[in-house]
Amino acid sequence: MKKRVLNILIAGHSQHGKSSLINAIVGKFPDNLDFELNHGTTVSLKVIQFYIKKENLLLNLLDSPGHIDFQGSIALGLEFADVLVLVISGNDGFQARTYWLFEKATEMQIPIIIVATKMDLSNANIKRIEKELDKITTRKYPLIETSAKKHTGIENLINKIQFYFKNREKYDSELQFIILGYDYKKGLGDLINIGIISGMIKTNSFVNEQLRIKRMTSLDGKTLEMAFEGEIVQILLNINKKFDLGTKYHKGNFLSGKIVGLLSEIQLRKEYYIHISDPLKFKIGIEILENLKKIIPSFSFYIDKKDINIQVLGDVQFDFIKENLEKLISFKIIDTKIKGIITINKKSMGRSNSAKVKIAPRFRKILTITRNGNIDKKIYDILGSSAAYEAFHLDGLHVDIISGKNEDDIAQAIAKAIEKIKLIKIIPYQDIIVKIEKLHDIFPIIEKYNVDVLYQSNNNSFFLQIKNKQFELFFNSLMKISDGKAEISLFNFDQTGRILSIDPGTRHFGFCLIEKSELPSLWYVNLKSKIDNVKARLSAITHIKKELDLFLGNEKELINKIFVGNGPGSNFIINLLVDYFDISSNKKEEKINNTEKLNKTKYKSNSQKQSYFKVPEIFLVDEYKTTKEAIFHLQRGELVSEVRSKGFVDHAIAALLIAKRGIKGEVIEIEHEPLKQLYDYVIEQYAGTYSFSSIHNINNLYDISPGMYLKIKNNDKLDSKLNKGDIVVFTGFGSSFDSLHANTLSGNKIIIKFQSNIKLKKEFFDIFVPLKQKNE
Repeated sequence: MKKRVLNILIAGHSQHGKSSLINAIVGKFPDNLDFELNHGTTVSLKVIQFYIKKENLLLNLLDSPGHIDFQGSIALGLEFADVLVLVISGNDGFQARTYWLFEKATEMQIPIIIVATKMDLSNANIKRIEKELDKITTRKYPLIETSAKKHTGIENLINKIQFYFKNREKYDSELQFIILGYDYKKGLGDLINIGIISGMIKTNSFVNEQLRIKRMTSLDGKTLEMAFEGEIVQILLNINKKFDLGTKYHKGNFLSGKIVGLLSEIQLRKEYYIHISDPLKFKIGIEILENLKKIIPSFSFYIDKKDINIQVLGDVQFDFIKENLEKLISFKIIDTKIKGIITINKKSMGRSNSAKVKIAPRFRKILTITRNGNIDKKIYDILGSSAAYEAFHLDGLHVDIISGKNEDDIAQAIAKAIEKIKLIKIIPYQDIIVKIEKLHDIFPIIEKYNVDVLYQSNNNSFFLQIKNKQFELFFNSLMKISDGKAEISLFNFDQTGRILSIDPGTRHFGFCLIEKSELPSLWYVNLKSKIDNVKARLSAITHIKKELDLFLGNEKELINKIFVGNGPGSNFIINLLVDYFDISSNKKEEKINNTEKLNKTKYKSNSQKQSYFKVPEIFLVDEYKTTKEAIFHLQRGELVSEVRSKGFVDHAIAALLIAKRGIKGEVIEIEHEPLKQLYDYVIEQYAGTYSFSSIHNINNLYDISPGMYLKIKNNDKLDSKLNKGDIVVFTGFGSSFDSLHANTLSGNKIIIKFQSNIKLKKEFFDIFVPLKQKNE
């Protein structure tokens, strides 16, 4: 009798006990790479099989990483999972990765079982997990308490998983599969691990005109003649072919995970440039990187003259790559940068044989494709567009295919369109908002570091906006002039907020979307004619709504606030937005007649519409000379690097400046109530205050309490990647004071290790400067 199969993704935040849970179920610890065993961090998606003989049920347990730098492996698991086992540590509760997983599984309609781990610990609290669940959903999910250490709750979990068995009988469906990993076997070479999404696959069958399944085995090495929907098997092709992890097969075509599915949403954030002087070692380095792409998705690299540019999600992911390179070759890291969005600098057209295309810049990591303005497209439209997109190492692009009968013509037409114009890189601003009290003589350093004063109260409380790279210098100067007595609070931007801003003209409209902590996304619309008559306005409404659908996609319902510049088209665009976002359908007839002031209207969501999301608030922002300011910034290269063109998306950059002004509180009027004091507004917009002050009564290690800030004074004594002047939040010491546990200011957990000859109890104050928290 054929085995029944169920694919279970085990996922959760880092260090929440995923691998230990799998070990408790199958009696085998899943981590096996040197980096994983040495660092205690899972980096790749692994399949551990568990057969329940009584039920004739094979469980494919997909063990995934928890660290954000290996988020691509989690996304890969979500693409094939039948069920998500969401692991939450009983003593930590919901964390960043937990929320992301819950949101994505819900979007993809994957059933969720919540497992509370480490429930043997004295500070484990199931009620905290229940309360967090109640905040984000009204639906009830299975919640199982477990302890891998005491082996409790495991049988209950296995029994619950079995309820989600899927009936798989449609073997005559179109064959689709996804590439989940690779395995090397002596005498055979690279075997590809595939998960069969639908249909059936046979040995010796051709999957397209060139590729044939030469051999097929189960994960434990048994030869197979055929395999069916839901199974994970290993295949050997007749030709040695390289595929990215997450690549999907459908109707003879292979679509890269970087183009389709959840993996396409994972944003690379950092670039490392490495130099390898020896030509032979350079070639070995490329081979190592190619092999690493078979282990972890969501990193990429390309050759830049004689150097290699490696693009990663973060430092931990690069550490994994670096360790693997260092085993075989020597190299030098010559530069590292925050990765921006690489796109084109303006719209362009191209032709090649049967194909004619229009292309436009996208200012977030996305490739969007339309055919004659419609989202319906052919498979060769996707293949041709993605080939050109990847060949130029782009992060954002919109392609509208006017004509084209095959992927080669489309790819060539896009390439010609790109070659006519320039590639640009959009770089982010990462300003820091601080509040300073009990200091009068602050203006000299405000002027010295070109600091923006957002607000000054009568009692000399200041809200300041400081460039990230200048914050450390500013902080040192502040402590010096105040003799260490200035009280300073640091504000982090609310990462759940999504803000849309618009620069409205009469023919040209710029749009900016600021979402979470990602780079701003820009978009713009040029109408055929000015909105100076009824016919033109009706045509403009249709055009702009269509463009907004394309620009916002699934983000539409997540917009919290909308900032509209008070330009000549502000009345028109506000009324369009009221209709587009369905803001109070019973108030749509109320028109905005004053560009200086919005009517004081209490917008309510449509009572007939049941929606989890709240409608956004609309703010009118003073945008005096914004477009001229945008051109000025462009010419100086302050907002966009590698661009000196006055004609580049002036209105889109203006929309970005409007968003920044709106965040600062430069708002004319809002419709819910009179404009709040900026003090209240900033407190509302910036989540979490973190206090600094001078050192008082810190005499030994036992005076250092969790939550206290520590500045790195001497990084030469550390065995961790931290720089002099970095600030971390102390959470505790390791056993025998051999390490220090902390969080970065952005919230990431880190373990700081020391050189082997360091006696931490004696040398602590030579390494760190404590910055004691203010008593609230």
